[in-house]
Amino acid sequence: MPARILHVHNSSDIYGASRSLVRLLRTLDRQRYEPIVLLPAEGPLAEQLRAISVRVLIYPRLSVIDRAVLKSWRLPFFLLNIPRSVLGIRAVLKRERIAIVHSNTGVILSSGPAAWLAGMPHVWHIRDWFQEFRSFWRFHEKWMRFFSHRIIAVSEAIAGQFTDRAKVTVINNGFDIAEFELGDHQSGVGFREQHALGNGLVVGCVGRIKLLRKGQEVLLRAAGLLRQRGVRAKFLIVGAPFPGNESHLETLHAIVREFDLEGDVIFTGELPDPRPAYAAMDILVLPSAQPEPFGGVVMEAMCMSLPVIATNIGGSVEQVADGESGYLVPPNDPVALADKLAILLRDEPLRNRFGAAGRARIAERFTLNGMVERIMGVYEQCLKRK
Repeated sequence: MPARILHVHNSSDIYGASRSLVRLLRTLDRQRYEPIVLLPAEGPLAEQLRAISVRVLIYPRLSVIDRAVLKSWRLPFFLLNIPRSVLGIRAVLKRERIAIVHSNTGVILSSGPAAWLAGMPHVWHIRDWFQEFRSFWRFHEKWMRFFSHRIIAVSEAIAGQFTDRAKVTVINNGFDIAEFELGDHQSGVGFREQHALGNGLVVGCVGRIKLLRKGQEVLLRAAGLLRQRGVRAKFLIVGAPFPGNESHLETLHAIVREFDLEGDVIFTGELPDPRPAYAAMDILVLPSAQPEPFGGVVMEAMCMSLPVIATNIGGSVEQVADGESGYLVPPNDPVALADKLAILLRDEPLRNRFGAAGRARIAERFTLNGMVERIMGVYEQCLKRK
């Protein structure tokens, strides 16, 4: 009988961590493991999971910490809810005869203690950068290590946050290149027509719009510098701000006006399927001024043979081979970014060479099957200890 794994996720939205969860469960050996997913609410992720025959449980009392809670008066009330959340999850574990609990992000506080109370192994998957909350991290790291049998970090940068790495193993997110092979080879052309991109070169940036964290403002300033140098391209900004962060988008529009880029910058908002956008691009940029744990957009672009320019911090250092599949530049440095963009925009053979090297790098180092096998290896170790 397959061992039941309860995968606990912090939301039902679709973003990097949830896409990684779907890929894992789609590829997991169902002869050995039966996945069940616990979410705090219904939503797009729940629909995608049910579409691949994964049972979904909804538990609204799941204790999920976020920036807003950490920086507000609500923190004491949040902490008071944790025991109730823990006991509720423990009841689910007993009722469903769970063998292992797998928390899919580092912001879920109640699933680890629930597994501990139920006497079952807990795997904590860390995809989060906590160093901007150092006082909280000093406590949270101890919490993680105490309530986990194993901790999976998505990159060396994330693993490096831990002062004691005895329980930590690094397993990079894996990708299936076939997922990014579009059946319609004209989809990029159609996307260009839809968004009036023309036939020239397109530089793209994909991700939630958030100043500093995602760094779209750095890319737009680099675009302004390129315009001043006489280097022209279209700049495609894919994504939208979180509710409450609309001012970040307004700031980006102000930068566009400052550098007279109204005809060169296109904002698409959120896209249900970003692949046609990638197909329309010639270069992808991840200009994050704060460390990315292991940026999924970098891997997606590499799957689609795009050269990538990313900042030389966080997981991007493990993803991009500097000078081979793309370039790494200092964070928050529009001049350095403009310099590397100018090189790639002027050199089509170099773009093609970098793009092919990135795709080969995925096939050699970051396969989906390789990731899943290593995670199942962690499960086996936990079951043996149990």
